[in-house]
Amino acid sequence: MIRIETDIEECRRLWALFSPQQDAWDDWSVMFAFHDPDNHRFSFLVHENDDGQPDGLVPLVEDTKQNRFTAFGGSYPDGRILWLQYHDFPEFFEAFPEMTVLFDLRQSWVDGLLQLFPQFEANFSEHDLRYYLVPSEFEFDFDKHLDTFSADKKQKFLYDLRNIRKREPRLHWGNDNEADLFIELVNRNFGAESDYVDADNANEVRRIINELERSGRLKSLTIEIDGKRQAVAQTLFHGNKMVALYAASNNDYNNLGKLLNVESIQEACRLRADEISFMTGMQWKANWKMKGEPCVTMRKPPAPWPAPPG
Repeated sequence: MIRIETDIEECRRLWALFSPQQDAWDDWSVMFAFHDPDNHRFSFLVHENDDGQPDGLVPLVEDTKQNRFTAFGGSYPDGRILWLQYHDFPEFFEAFPEMTVLFDLRQSWVDGLLQLFPQFEANFSEHDLRYYLVPSEFEFDFDKHLDTFSADKKQKFLYDLRNIRKREPRLHWGNDNEADLFIELVNRNFGAESDYVDADNANEVRRIINELERSGRLKSLTIEIDGKRQAVAQTLFHGNKMVALYAASNNDYNNLGKLLNVESIQEACRLRADEISFMTGMQWKANWKMKGEPCVTMRKPPAPWPAPPG
């Protein structure tokens, strides 16, 4: 049977029971920072065996602002799996409320599920890639990764970096909370179209960066040009893996964003990180010959959905 758990402390206990505690997205404190207390309501689905013991969990929350149910942590974390036994999935699916979306599940896990239950294929129709690099594969030196580019592409890449470095950028690595600088730069670049004009989205960034700073998992890079900070990267470092969470640069400076990303990769190399993840989407990541881990989004009912409110 499946029951719904709404008490936060019991949800925390269930999370600890089922989480493999391997990646950042398995960590309650990180995921709770993505949780919006004003707009999200806990609705964890707990499967219990015949003895009444929990043996499966889908940690749903109701997003009252978007009129949907989604996994605890929302749409940002990627490459996740569901903590359930495949044979229990139909029962979970029946218990999912209408307008349930589970973003960017690991495709290898989904493939195993659909081999058993192909009737759900229409619900898993949205595909994406999580992009990442493994520094050991290029001897912890991004310049050696550039050697895998075509000669023309590598030459153009290095030319762009030389040009931005002529502006004599000053790089500052540390552990500082630069959430407001990130928001400021994105809003400057995109104006009213920026996601962070919305106060809830801006506050989510602040909550997450506050938590990473508190827990010692924040790596921060700012780049100063012409006496002012013009770029920032806020990176999560957890379990010897880096996640490039938030990065923004002043678009008035050509190739500053490229420099920001190169330096983030080089920092991962200096730290001897096992992996640096650049998360899903955006063609430039494929152009940089990053690895791609397929992800699939589940929806009930199947896509397309109506546009969310606002």
